[in-house]
Parts: sequence; C-alpha cells; structure tokens
Amino acid sequence: MQRLTLAALLGLPLVLAASPALAQVLPTHNDLVYGVLGSPQQPRPITLDLYLPSTGQGPFPVIIRIHGGGWQGGTNQPIPALYQTLLQRGFAIASVRYRLTSQSATWAPSPVVFPAQINDVKGAVRWLRAHAATYSLDPTRFGSCGESAGGHLSALLGTSGDVGLFTRGSGAVDLEGAVGGNLQWSSAVQASADYFGPTDLLNMTPDITTPPGGMNHDVPTSAESRLLGWDQPGQGVGDIRANLDNPADPYPQLAALAIGAGPVTHVDPADPPFFIAHGQQDTTVPYNQSVRLRDALQASGVPVTLLANPSGGHSTFPAGNDAIVAFFVDRLITNPPRVCAGDANSSQAVDFADVTAILGRFGAPGGVNAPGDANGDGTVNFNDITTALNHWGERCD
Repeated sequence: MQRLTLAALLGLPLVLAASPALAQVLPTHNDLVYGVLGSPQQPRPITLDLYLPSTGQGPFPVIIRIHGGGWQGGTNQPIPALYQTLLQRGFAIASVRYRLTSQSATWAPSPVVFPAQINDVKGAVRWLRAHAATYSLDPTRFGSCGESAGGHLSALLGTSGDVGLFTRGSGAVDLEGAVGGNLQWSSAVQASADYFGPTDLLNMTPDITTPPGGMNHDVPTSAESRLLGWDQPGQGVGDIRANLDNPADPYPQLAALAIGAGPVTHVDPADPPFFIAHGQQDTTVPYNQSVRLRDALQASGVPVTLLANPSGGHSTFPAGNDAIVAFFVDRLITNPPRVCAGDANSSQAVDFADVTAILGRFGAPGGVNAPGDANGDGTVNFNDITTALNHWGERCD
C-alpha cells in the first residue's frame, strides 16, 4: 500500500501546536511489574505504567515510551503531551522504568551499566506481548519512542530486534537479556521514533561541529562513559576509541560494549520504519548522530525520515511532535503491519523464535494475533509448528 508523504502526514488534523493544553492524565494501570531484579534476599520489582484509550474496544496498538535523562536520571511519569495525543488517537502507552546508572545501590547486585537499560526495555516489550490479551493490546502493532537517552534506547530497540548476543573479537554483550523472562515472545517493534538520541557512542565528540559546538563526551565524567562503566580517572569513551584494537583486557569487552550500544551497528534490511527528529543547534547530542542513523537505514533500504529543526537545540519541537504522531498513525493504524501465517510471536518474521513461542503456549487457547497461534485457528498445537515450518524464513512486512 502506498505510504503518505511527510507533507501529507503533517496535513492531518492532529497537530499538537494547534491543540489546547492537555490536562495531565493518570495511568490506567500503575506500577505493573514486568521483572524482578536485585537478589533473592532483597528482590526489587521493576515496573511500567500502562495508559489505555478511554474510547474504543481494542486490541490497541502500543507505543513504548522511553524517558530521557542521560541514562542516569529522568522519570517515566508524567507522560508528555506527545504521548497524551497518541493516547487520544487510539494508542495504548506503556511508559517504562529502566535501570539508571545513578541507582547502583537500588538494584545491587544487578548491574546498572549497559546493557542493563536495553535489557530492561526489551523485557518490558516481551511482558507486554505475553499479557496482550489481558490488557487488550495488539501484539502485532508495537512502536517505540523516546527523547535523548530514551531516543537512543528506542532506536536501539528498533535496530536490534533480531539481535541477542553481539560479539566483537573476544568481547560480547547480551542485548536481549532475560529480564522478566517471557523469552518465547519477541522484543521487536514495528515502528520506531528517535528524538535526538545518540546513535554511535564512540563518535559523539568527533561528530561535534562548530557552530554550534558541544560538550566533551570522551571524558570519564560524561554520561556515555558512565553508561559503559568506564568512568574513572584516565578512562572514558575517548580511551575506548583509542584502544579499539588493543587485545589487552579489558579493551576487547569495552569495545564490544561501546560498539554494541550503538543503534547504527545493528541496522539491517529487516528493521522497522523509522522517524528521527533533531535540532541542528543541539549542543548535547550532535545532529550528525541522527544523520549517521538516517544514512545507515537508507543504505539498508529501511523506510526512514529525518526531520531537522534548523534553529532547535536539545528539545522537542511542535513540528516534530506532529510528525511523530502522524508517523505512528500511518504505520500502525492506517497501514498496519501485515499479519502472516507462521508468525507466532509478532516479530514480523518466521524463524526459530516462533517455534519457541508455540512450545511456550502449547495447548493454550489462541486466535488471530494470539501469541503462539501461528495459523490463527484458535488453539496452539502441532498444526502451528507445521505452519511455521511451511513459512520458514518468510517476512510479514
């Protein structure tokens, strides 16, 4: 089906700039536990808040909202006006809490350095799919959106949907993780929006242009260095970049972490459509970081739009909000992803993970779009395994 142009999307009657101020809304379901961290002696639940539209019967498309704050601060409440507008347009909003680098005492002995953050977000996505029927969610229509550090995690969620363990030389990083379990479900999203998020941590400082200038991301005190756990004197992102091919420990592992944390690293043709918005006067995250992601997606044939705000800094802007809403409406409501036989975990691909999803719910009731029911006949059984095998390797998009 032909997609609308950006100009046409922005002409839709859903612009935020022309809307009256929105009253703050409260979660429909507050503090839903999607995983447990810490230790057996001191378990700590990690939670999300779920907002459901006040009208409509569902199942609703879902936007995973990932807050910003340099991976060390920020909060998932309240949801900004952008997400309230999406809620009004018929989307469920799942506002996720994730481990922050400033919370080592809170989550000990669970680590708070990367990949903790993306492990948490992926755990939340899997949990939402596993409980889609309970909350009237559509597991085939998941999108993600975030600002700054949240934009980074949204973009990484989008490009690493088919990536579990990322390796480089002798270093490795588990991007999927096992937070909350539900590993038979997919953590992939079908559309991803990135508001001025970092996309290549090793090139944050090299990407700075003057004007507008920017901060030094290479130093040990930078948010990126803290994210990677290399934040003591003499360390930092700059030190990792200078030692990318140093075989001495701990550099192979640090290189894998730094490279694996970059959404640009994992781009491939199977990635979902992307929308990127960024101010060209941003002195916190260089605008070139968004250019890098746009170029990588284009090179792989992934539908992507980069909307620049020539006078904007490190902040959202009305045209960006409008376009993101229009993007999700187009991709998840007007022209939703195709549901295809064999896809038992809503990943838009038929592979080994679908067999795992079928076995995880074997004998359970199913139905169209129900996890595990690869053929939509209402029951998860051997027929679903046969369907998955008959459609092995196919994609649904």
